[in-house]
Amino acid sequence: MKAVYTRQSLDKKDSISIETQVDECTSRAGNATYKIYSDKGYSGKDTKRPAFKEMMEDIKSGVIDQVIVYKLDRISRNVVDFVQMHETFTKYGASFISCKEGFDSSTQLGRLLMMMLISFAQFERESIQQRVKDSYYSRGSKGFYMGGTIPYGFTKEKTIIDGINTSHLITNEEEAKILVELYERYALTDISLGKLSKDLNERGIKSANGVAWD
Repeated sequence: MKAVYTRQSLDKKDSISIETQVDECTSRAGNATYKIYSDKGYSGKDTKRPAFKEMMEDIKSGVIDQVIVYKLDRISRNVVDFVQMHETFTKYGASFISCKEGFDSSTQLGRLLMMMLISFAQFERESIQQRVKDSYYSRGSKGFYMGGTIPYGFTKEKTIIDGINTSHLITNEEEAKILVELYERYALTDISLGKLSKDLNERGIKSANGVAWD
């Protein structure tokens, strides 16, 4: 039996839908019996995917003798993972076909092309990660509000940075006084965090989340 493996990390307009992948792969399977394995909402950075794991177990059990994917990066974007996966395929007699790249693992050239393409897929994934990381630190250094719970002692305020409508954090004067008091009491006396929390609650002072301190 053939395996049709599909994966879609995010449901975006420019992403390849699970349905499109299934149509292409089942067409390639022809009249052969096949089983569909789909991982929606999972990245190709590793193999921690439920449908992928199920497929690999079926290969080891001898149920699957060929795996068909829409594109190579649908099954893996990591060279090491792909090599280990392909070794399992070979060990249990399962071949591998990529519809869009037009090769299969039963030929020497096909195996060479697979390793080249998976290397490029990993390079692309790592490049995207680095760009996101660089953008995040750049925006943070310019004062953009980066999300998450607003720390006690600060308030979010709308502003314009580099011509972009955004938000940044400014000092909340009333909370800032209490914040300084808390640090000084904890640093200069033997009061515990538990007693500080109890004192704040008795004074009716709420935490950053608007609830009691703990």
